[in-house]
Amino acid sequence: MPVGSKKGSVIFSGFRALGLYSNHLSHVVRYHKKHREFYIVTAVGNCFHTYNVKKLGIVAVSNALPEDISCLAADRMLVYVAIGGKVSAFARNKEVVHMYTGHGADVHLLLPFGDHIISVDRDNAVIVWDVESEEEYLQITFDKVSFEVSAVMHPSTYLNKILFGSSQGGLQLWNVKSNKLLYTFTGWPSGVTVLQQTPAVDVVGVGLSSGQIIIHNIKFDESLMKFQQDWGPVTSLSFRTDGHPVMAAGSPIGHIGLWDLEEKKLVCQMRDAHNTAIAGLTFLHGEPLLITNGADNGIRVWIFDTAGGGGRLLRSRLGHSAPPTKILHHGLNGHHILSAGQDGTLQSFSTVHERFNRSLGHGTITFFLCQFDARQSDWDSIVACHRGYLMTTTWNYQKGSMGAHKLEPKRFNKNRALSVHATAVDITSCGNFVVIGLSSGHIDVYNMQSGMHRGQYGEDKAHSGAVRGVSVDGLNQLTVSAGADKLVNIWKFKSRKLILSIDLGTSPATTHLHRDSGMFAIALDDFTLNVLDMETKRIVRKFSGHRGQVNDMVSAFTQSDLVMCAYILRTAGPGN
Repeated sequence: MPVGSKKGSVIFSGFRALGLYSNHLSHVVRYHKKHREFYIVTAVGNCFHTYNVKKLGIVAVSNALPEDISCLAADRMLVYVAIGGKVSAFARNKEVVHMYTGHGADVHLLLPFGDHIISVDRDNAVIVWDVESEEEYLQITFDKVSFEVSAVMHPSTYLNKILFGSSQGGLQLWNVKSNKLLYTFTGWPSGVTVLQQTPAVDVVGVGLSSGQIIIHNIKFDESLMKFQQDWGPVTSLSFRTDGHPVMAAGSPIGHIGLWDLEEKKLVCQMRDAHNTAIAGLTFLHGEPLLITNGADNGIRVWIFDTAGGGGRLLRSRLGHSAPPTKILHHGLNGHHILSAGQDGTLQSFSTVHERFNRSLGHGTITFFLCQFDARQSDWDSIVACHRGYLMTTTWNYQKGSMGAHKLEPKRFNKNRALSVHATAVDITSCGNFVVIGLSSGHIDVYNMQSGMHRGQYGEDKAHSGAVRGVSVDGLNQLTVSAGADKLVNIWKFKSRKLILSIDLGTSPATTHLHRDSGMFAIALDDFTLNVLDMETKRIVRKFSGHRGQVNDMVSAFTQSDLVMCAYILRTAGPGN
């Protein structure tokens, strides 16, 4: 590195993000004439992903931008993204080839328009850019009090014409070549949230913040039909073009309404299509397929091939819709990562390719997780603790589902009012037993195959406070536990007799055992780390430097020493 360079090491820089598919921005659909294939573009933080519709396989990931994307659009050749007041044009789904700067506020609307790109910022300024020269072709400024631009579209066959919708409910039709206002539509008493071209010329779909949907003829300024959804503002609209006069409307609570435009009635409700607001929905041209995405980090493709008018899920890409609480590697080759999240799902993400990702099911919020694949072909190989629950669940990786057992000690059956819950868990290296620590200070042993209780540590309790960590060594000789009573206890695994207690002086937050070396790492509530040697039964290392609670730790054994890495799981949304 050159002398004076301030650039640090990139050894710990992120290589790729796993399990991220979509955020709150609407997707974009593109059609590749040469490939004769549709592609989906979704924003994910400071980059965007491109997927093919056939298999929802990832095709490309764009180069990262310095900030998160705030708006997304695309035409036949380029993908346009806005960050702050700047607009960037990407070619080949990868690299920036054009940059448009000139807005004084954040851009929130983009519309590709022939050889131009139209952008609208939060100060209500509309700029029309020449795509190739990157020069400003035209700027229109609206009075924010009377007409705050909230939606924009190009009506089909209307040469050089752009239709603007406002949060006041009115519409304006402009000729952007001559910079003339052609017509002002009185509109409606509710703000316009969506403008969408229908299959019919001169007719547009208008979604309002009141939940009303207007099918409006802009040539004669006449409303042809009106619909009302009861789920809040209309977030997106799309129309089938495969011979069925159906309109789909998205809502903020994840429901989709399907309306028959001939019968002028609601024909079907697709409830809970997403866990969050419908960010975008698009019917593919000439096909009975509907693509949806949402802030729940999911992309779904629905097919309409059954009676009743509703769509069934054809394929999807789903990640965690809430921050992860626990991650660990599954298997010995490092190709799969198990992840439990605040959304209650248990996911497996492949480090090789997206197509190997899978969901193992949905439970309650999981905050502690362990697995061992020695006997995964014979019985369940994953055990999870759930926040606030006494019951501990087993999961089967090969079946991709919740397992056969729900492990719960019988000592609390008579008094269900006790707020006792599982706090720590570990599976032995042979895969035959699971050791579970409780907030009451008890530690129990169960058989993984049968789910039967095989005993407990201590005559009454293993600790006088909540168990913060428990591990079994690689030979099933010793069990080590840490509790809120500031003690680390070492037990005989088979006889479950106490060998030694070590006073830490501070309560532990979490623990981690590296079985190959016998090193037991303990993260304390004062943000320091201690390392206990299981062979000498002494604290051999102490580390300090963290300024917040350590949530998890991982270890790697090198030729020279054991490396312990502590980290804090991020608690931001799926885009992070």
